[in-house]
Order: sequence, then C-alpha cells, then structure tokens
Amino acid sequence: MALITVAKQQNVIEEVRDQLKYLFLHRKGNDVHAAIQDVINALYSKDEMKPLIKQKSKQGDVWKFLLTLPPGTGFSEFKKKTPLFADATGGSVVIEKRGKIVSMEVMAEELKKNYPFSLFDPEKYDDMYLPLPLGMSAKGLIVRDLTEYPHFFTGGETNFGKSNELHVFANSILLYRPDTFMIIIDPKSTEFAYLEGRALVVDEMKDVGQLLEKLNEELDKRKKMLKAANCVKIQKYLAKGYEMEFIVLIVDEWADLPEDVQDDLWRLLRMGRFIGIHVIAATQRPSSKTFEKFGDMKAMFYGRLSFVVADVINSRMIIDSDEAAYLPAIKGRAIYKCGLETIEMQTLFLDPEDAVKLYKGKASCKVVNPIAINEPRKMLPPR
Repeated sequence: MALITVAKQQNVIEEVRDQLKYLFLHRKGNDVHAAIQDVINALYSKDEMKPLIKQKSKQGDVWKFLLTLPPGTGFSEFKKKTPLFADATGGSVVIEKRGKIVSMEVMAEELKKNYPFSLFDPEKYDDMYLPLPLGMSAKGLIVRDLTEYPHFFTGGETNFGKSNELHVFANSILLYRPDTFMIIIDPKSTEFAYLEGRALVVDEMKDVGQLLEKLNEELDKRKKMLKAANCVKIQKYLAKGYEMEFIVLIVDEWADLPEDVQDDLWRLLRMGRFIGIHVIAATQRPSSKTFEKFGDMKAMFYGRLSFVVADVINSRMIIDSDEAAYLPAIKGRAIYKCGLETIEMQTLFLDPEDAVKLYKGKASCKVVNPIAINEPRKMLPPR
C-alpha cells in the first residue's frame, strides 16, 4: 500500500510539473513573481485558501519572498513543493520557516552543472575550525564547520559525485588546516593514493579494526587530558592555549567496512565530537543489512548530503525526505540537509590531478602517525 501511495504522489507531482513547464514556456518574459503565483494557483483550487505572498525583494540574482500559509496547510507539506517552484522559475529555490512566516529565496538563473573548487576562499572562513565547502545554492556557496555537526554523511547512486565531494572535503581541510590529522579509509586503494604522506590512507580492510581500536584509545587519552584541564570539549581546551590536533576520519564506502567494527565506530560517533574526532562517511545505499546499528549511527550524522538516488525510499534513508528522488540526473547535484535546513545545491568539482597542483609551493610534510597500525604506539604530534 505504501508503494502505491508513493507512486500516486509521484504521478501527481509529474502532472503539476508538466502544467508549470507549459506556463513557463508560454509566459511573456521570465517574471519570477508570476511564476511563484502560477505554482500556488496550480496547487490550490479556486475554492481553497491559498498561501499569500506578503513581501518580495531582489538582491542581485536572488529574489526573496515572504509568505503566510493558510490554516490547515503545514510547512513541511508546502516545503515538499520546492521542486515545482524551481521548475516554474527555471532557477534554484530554498524554502525556510521563520516563525509564522515562510521565506522563499529564488536564484533567478538555473544552477550550473559545474562549479570549480577555486570558488572556495578559505580566508573568509578563518573563524571555522574545519570548514567544508558543500556546494553552490540559491543562497550562494554554502560552507559549514565540520566541528558543529559533528559528523557528516553522504550517499547516492554511483558516479554522481560522492567521491568527488570527499576529495573536496579532504583537500579543503588539508590545504587550509594542515595541522589536522586526517585518516582516509579507501577500499579502492587508488582513489586517495595521491594524499599519502599528507594523510593516513588505509586501503586494507583487515587493518580497519585495529585502526578504530587505536582511535578509541586516543579518545580515552584525550578525555583524561580535557578532564585534567577542566574543559568539557576541545574548543575550550584550545581557547586556554593548549595544543590538540583535530582528527578527521573519512570513510569512502561505508558498506565495505568489516562487520566486527560496529561497536568501535559507534563509540567514536557518540563521543568523538567533544575530543576533536570527526567522521565523514559515504555510501551508495545505506542499509541496516550492512550495519545492525545503522539507524542509531545515522542519527549521529547531523549534516547529510544526498546525490541522485533510485527512489524515495533511498532518499528517506539518507536525508529523511523524498527530495533526492526528484533530483535531475546531473553529476554533483545534491540535496543538503542539516536539522530543518534542506537545500538543493551543485557541489564544487575538484579533480585529484588538480588537487596535487594546489600543494606546490607548500612545505612538504610527512605524517607521523599517533595511532600507527601494526607498530608500537607512539604518542607524537600528527605532523
């Protein structure tokens, strides 16, 4: 029954989309205000109370509308219509709730299919510990601090941008926060080989169990250090003038992890944020069949990003909504979700060969691994 209901919803959305595309193509000029009103008129009958546009303004290429919803119209249901407003305006749309008012921002032009990594200017984000350039949206470039999440999860069909986003994340941190100790679990063995010497790249799955055990040992050691300094988290510890490097663990394919690492990974996700250990994980199709505790683990990833997925079920598993199922089949196009914030964006593109060039002129470094695998543990600085 649930699948039949979902299929009906998809058919209704497609019918409304066809109507709106017709209106868009036959409208004189590209008036964004008229396009928004067209969608509202198409969604609500003449006898129904409709959302009202109370105010509109424009800054550069971005229009901003403030609307009120009629009684009985929930914000979550209205927000699900975002793709329809995007189709009608020919641009990118962000809908958010501001108290009793609904804010709608519309980028007048459609998102491009490619935005270079060079658009990320790290000097603008000096106040962030671990800045992540997520992608371009109707709000412009979205950059968030990994330490505020405290972990990040991304999923979607293969060949639509997951690995590229991990390259963007890894290099944005290594290039501009080089004192970070980064660990990358790379099942393909070749995807992140170019970062060996700057990060600890683990490509043997038999080593993952010991790696996570060592990380948990590091977690316990850091807890004692923070307690001794009377600090509840690493940010307070650093503010007092002590030194402690952030640790970022990137998992290129969640489903390839050995089954026996669940408990160690689960503990890192629950307790790592306070002592500076953060996890970025990617997978094609998240499932409890892969990890028994997947549902509990996923809840620890406050920041999530979904690329194109096969259906609404996969979309809900990643971002708890249907929106990723309706994304256009464009590489790098994704839905970003953080709490109640949900935004369609085009992620930045970074070719690994170009990434290597970005390190030219920078001091070479050799990773001194504080959690060395298959070696006596040496508590040394990461760099």
